[in-house]
Amino acid sequence: MKIKSLALATAFSLTSGLAMANSYQAEVGASYTDVENGDGVFGMYGEFHFSPVQTRNHPLAEAAFLERSSNVYAAADDDFDALTVGGELYVPDTMFYVGGRVTRVDNAAGDETTAYATLGLTPIDGLLVTTEFSEDGYDANISAKYVTSLGGGNFVNLEGTYQDTDLDDDILSLGADFYFDRTWSVGAGYTDFLGDDQFTLRTEKFFTNEISGRLSFTDSDAAGNVFTIGGAVRF
Repeated sequence: MKIKSLALATAFSLTSGLAMANSYQAEVGASYTDVENGDGVFGMYGEFHFSPVQTRNHPLAEAAFLERSSNVYAAADDDFDALTVGGELYVPDTMFYVGGRVTRVDNAAGDETTAYATLGLTPIDGLLVTTEFSEDGYDANISAKYVTSLGGGNFVNLEGTYQDTDLDDDILSLGADFYFDRTWSVGAGYTDFLGDDQFTLRTEKFFTNEISGRLSFTDSDAAGNVFTIGGAVRF
């Protein structure tokens, strides 16, 4: 009887350990960006999910998105001169998504704080389509992100944003990432930000289920060559 109880306890322990290895609830990360035509920029972020995020069978970088995980987050960029606090809510048992964030930017003109709200739909698994409002008004905009399996352990992420601004130039951003497996992706992106053409190459690698690193290179008309290195830890 004791042997049977010990075997059951051991099996439960191994199962619990496996479950823990395939989920997380919080993530913190930091990055450093070297800008050719400007100063280096340090940034960091943290996010907390209301429920454990299951990573099994998902590309690790996209697990929270694919699980439609509601969360809160905070980020600091430009050596803490730019701060963001926000949250995402996937309304349970519906296709509706709601997001909100507040940004504070400290620049030569002084402090500027702006609130944003995002509404979205998740009509099929792996797809989110959103539009964003700000307290300053609404410029027509749409964003979409789609992550799907290609079979054979490969995945792809496709994303894009278009915004019709009050200025002479609109904002367009397109990107794609190919996942060689659940842990490693290589991608590229293009952004036309008010007339500034930006081309990006990027890669991200999970060395374990909890520890990841990323690199990116952007060629920008305004900023020149921009290199970013970053890492994150999950708990």
